[in-house]
Order: sequence, then structure tokens, then C-alpha cells
Amino acid sequence: MTLNTAYRILRLPSNATRAQLITAYRKLVKRCHPDFNAARREWSHDAMTKINHAYELIQLHLVQPQRPEPVPSASDRPASGPERQPFSEEYSDSFTTEPAEDPAFVALFHEAADTILSGIYTYYQYGLQNVYLRHEGVRRFRYRTAVKRVRDGLAQLKQIEQLQVSDGRHARLVAFTQFATAFLHSMLIDKYHHPADGESSAYRHYRAGSESLDNVICDELFDELSAMHVQTSVAGSLKISYHELMTVLVKHSSSDWIPETIIKLQLLDAFTRVTAMRNGR
Repeated sequence: MTLNTAYRILRLPSNATRAQLITAYRKLVKRCHPDFNAARREWSHDAMTKINHAYELIQLHLVQPQRPEPVPSASDRPASGPERQPFSEEYSDSFTTEPAEDPAFVALFHEAADTILSGIYTYYQYGLQNVYLRHEGVRRFRYRTAVKRVRDGLAQLKQIEQLQVSDGRHARLVAFTQFATAFLHSMLIDKYHHPADGESSAYRHYRAGSESLDNVICDELFDELSAMHVQTSVAGSLKISYHELMTVLVKHSSSDWIPETIIKLQLLDAFTRVTAMRNGR
């Protein structure tokens, strides 16, 4: 958790005093503690964990104001993912353009997003977009782990949807949920290409569109993996992907790859929308 996130969770200005910190903390405890939320114990436990962590970070910052901003602890990072998740951080920032209805909302979103991005990171780290590699040795376990993390993160997002938030925040939450759902559907594609089935042309376009889409998603989400791909603009990569996938739909409308192509187009659309929201457009 970053110091900025801690201030957002407690709904405090960056120049808040220790007295304001204590007051804000006590108010949130009365609102979010499990003793006052018998029907939502899991949610309240998660909320209090984040609130307590935020309180400790700000308290330490007030005692040592010149101390560098804390480095995220191991508990804030995905178990086998990158050391930082700029996508979830930046996308969560878009939730803070107005006062938060629920002080734990941003923190809970971070947790769900990090779980999902951890799964996506593992998916790309081990090249699991290549269906042929998913059943080889350790990659079989990594694939199952990646899918489970995305599913777990989606379950967390469903819990967050129960919170009362503004229309703008709800739209952003829905957009990210749709992206994660579309990505999960894409992960679950397990169809092989058989050269003898007469689908070579349709498959070539499907594969080109899929690879371009995977590359741009991977590059945008994970800087440390972007060096693995040829650097092109986001718009350019998405345009290539769209053109190749639409070619399958238009020129090979009777192809057996139509269902998979539609899933990829849904992912492309969801990623385009969530990226626009991330960038504040």
C-alpha cells in the first residue's frame, strides 16, 4: 500500500494532523469493524485490515515526515507477480476524483485488481496464451493457478459491487469487471489448430489478431514483460488486432474459429474501454 492510497482510504488531506488521523480512524472503526457488521464479516475484516494498515503508514509518516514513501509490503503484492502493478494503481486513481462514499472502496478494489492482475501476469509470464504449452510440466500448474486467481478476483469484485458508490465509480468498476471477465473467457479457449482441417486461412488471421491483442495487453499492464515484444503503439496494435479478427468474421463466416474470434473481439472491446477510463478519457 502506498502513502497516497492510505490517505485516500482514511479520507484525509495530505496535510492532516495526528488528531485528525485519530478521529478519522475511530469513525471508520465504528463503521467497518466486524462487531458492527455481523452480516458482512468477510467484507468488514478485509476493510479493517486495509484501514489498520493505512493508519499505521500515516502515523509513521507523521512521526518521520522526511521518510521516503513506504515500499509496498509482500502482502500488498501478488504472490508470483511483478513487484509493482501500475495498471491497478492508475486505474484506482480514477476512483478518487470525488469524495468516496465508502472509505474502504479503493482499498478493496486494489486487492481484487491485484489478484486478477497476478493471474494475468502468470499467464503471460509463462507464455500460456500458447494453448500447446498449457499441458507441459510446470506450465500446467501455472495455468490452473492463473485461471484461479482471475476467478477469485472476479468474486471479490462482485462483493464490491454491493457497496453504495457514485454512478461514475460504478461505471469504472463495471468496465474493469467486464475486462476481467472477457480475459477469463479468453484464457479458457483451449482449441487447437489442425492443418488438415482446411481452416488454415481463417486460423492465420485469428492467430495474428490474438497475438497482437495479447502483446498490447501484456505491454500495457506489465512493463517488465514488454521487452519480450516488438514495441508498437497501443492504437496501432489494437487496430491490427481488430482488422485480423474482423477478417475472420467477414471473409470466413462459416469457419469453426468464429466463436473464439468473437471472444477475442469482446476482450478487445473491454480492454479498449478500460484503458480509456484508466487514462481519464
